[in-house]
Amino acid sequence: MAEDADRTEDIAEEEEQPELDEVVKEEKTKDTDRIDKAPRISLKNPLGLIFNTRMLRRVVQILFFIGINAYLFAAWFGGDEVLAFWENFREVLPTLPIIAPLEGSFAVLAGTFDTLQRELTSGFFPFFTIGAMIIILTILGRSACGWICPIGTVQDFASIPNRNKVRPAPGSENELRRIKAYLFVIIGFLAAWVGVSTVLGNEEALVNVLGPFANGAFDPFNPAYIIFVEFANQNWPTGLETLWYVTQWEWFLVQFAFIIVIVVVSFWIPRWFCRWICPAGWLYGVFSRAALFSIGRNPARCTPDTCNVCEVVCPMNIRIRRFPYQHMHSPDCILCLDCRSHCPNKAIVVRFS
Repeated sequence: MAEDADRTEDIAEEEEQPELDEVVKEEKTKDTDRIDKAPRISLKNPLGLIFNTRMLRRVVQILFFIGINAYLFAAWFGGDEVLAFWENFREVLPTLPIIAPLEGSFAVLAGTFDTLQRELTSGFFPFFTIGAMIIILTILGRSACGWICPIGTVQDFASIPNRNKVRPAPGSENELRRIKAYLFVIIGFLAAWVGVSTVLGNEEALVNVLGPFANGAFDPFNPAYIIFVEFANQNWPTGLETLWYVTQWEWFLVQFAFIIVIVVVSFWIPRWFCRWICPAGWLYGVFSRAALFSIGRNPARCTPDTCNVCEVVCPMNIRIRRFPYQHMHSPDCILCLDCRSHCPNKAIVVRFS
């Protein structure tokens, strides 16, 4: 009888203690479960599949990805009316705070950072470009990065199939973000150096030394320049008999490999190029920190101690809960509104203040 009693106590203790594997599994799936609890669009409401923020952003991204190269319509499809629309858009906003070179074969819209490089290296101070950039960023923040930038669009669509994203630790994230600041200093210095040399009339020797880094120091590793300019300038193989064209690519092989790396890594790490590498993003973040349009949180609905869905889904890996409720003044916020779409309590709001 005593032995039976001891066995009963042991069984009771084993039932009270959760197995280690279950605890580990619970910790690993905690963030995923929180996302799953977020409100999803019901099939009973098919219009919700179309009229929602995430779908709207995808549509806008695709339209601007095509519109940035709107001359493609006139050249291939004869879409003169479509081309006229984007040309009128360009009259209102000649440059946008994105990365998009105007040297592309079908380019209509240009990025502010690309334009700044060209103007500085030509010996002109870009008063108008800087003024327009500051006005846009102080009002709309970095929303153009989240809704318009073609490289951001490529990264976003590359990360859609994977729900298990990699999120570096805050310390590692902060250190990696410094890279784009260092790149901006180097690129800005080279552009100013070439510009001053151009004004003084002795730029030839410097241009010969810098080579492809002379007119735009960011161009050789600018994914927008590689896709919209370099891709069109290469002889592409049309069959096995012309496969040897690849041997003539030389430097373009490295650039092409870089584009592949951006897409592949984005599958696991959303917007990693924007977060760590893009010098234009660093510049735009300086002026968008106190933008009039921004993200805020409703303190009556937000439960930061028990919920972190907004941080889990944020493609820029921003620690949203660390910022004040009234205004999230992060220079890395691109106003993609993914946090608002996934918030289970509808605590995320867009504010104008």
